[in-house]
Amino acid sequence: MGRLLGSHDTDELDRPDLNQCPECGSYFAPSSEYCPICQAFCPEEYRAGNRKPVKVKKQNFSRASSRVTFVEWYHSWWFIVLAMVFMPMIGLVLLITSPHPKKQKIIFVAAALLYTVLVSWGVGGMLIGMLRGQFSHPVDTGMPRDAYIAACEVTDAEAYYRTADSRVGQKVAVTLTVREAVTDVEGSYSHDRYPNYYLCSDAEQTFVILVRDCVLENRINLLPGDVVTFYGEGTGTVSLTDTQYTQHTAPGFNAAYAVLDEEIQP
Repeated sequence: MGRLLGSHDTDELDRPDLNQCPECGSYFAPSSEYCPICQAFCPEEYRAGNRKPVKVKKQNFSRASSRVTFVEWYHSWWFIVLAMVFMPMIGLVLLITSPHPKKQKIIFVAAALLYTVLVSWGVGGMLIGMLRGQFSHPVDTGMPRDAYIAACEVTDAEAYYRTADSRVGQKVAVTLTVREAVTDVEGSYSHDRYPNYYLCSDAEQTFVILVRDCVLENRINLLPGDVVTFYGEGTGTVSLTDTQYTQHTAPGFNAAYAVLDEEIQP
């Protein structure tokens, strides 16, 4: 009548008409006071009729374990993910109408939103850069032409070349000779509205300056050898790569106005 070692008082096969060994948990006939397995003495509270009834644990039938839910192929996770990538609105409808637990839907939506934010962060940064290039001006546009020219400090190529880093944002007028036109490749790739530069210098070609073409009025295509008085703002040292993948590094200058072979009388 005894049970094997390892039996417990919560065993569903517990018999209230039998004694239970307090040492090994085996059940045996009430005719004996000692366990036939381990020979331990059975006290009164472990004998038949005196033992407390065993509490039967209720089985927890979860939704997943109590029934089988058959999911249509268009409600499968793999199809919902594909739909969210290529057709977000359809994917969202399929997710909402799917029989998946609400908790899983919330986790999926949270993961999708996080992924969207991370992806749009890079795309958004590129779009912001494009918008800045299209709608912002590297030079001051709040002043009339004559007032702008009058506000520029007249200097020569050598003086500007030597003090360019201390003239960032300052309005300056300098007369230079155009050597060649160059295009900033990176500026073109980022859809910068002003990727065009002129490589200029003094008449002796000793001091090289990169003039960015931001001309607000009467824009003209300058040619090598043209002597031009530029009115604009200092930018410090500029480094760019042209379409021939030649890198140029020199003091920079944003030209708001350019006057060819003449002086301006404000």
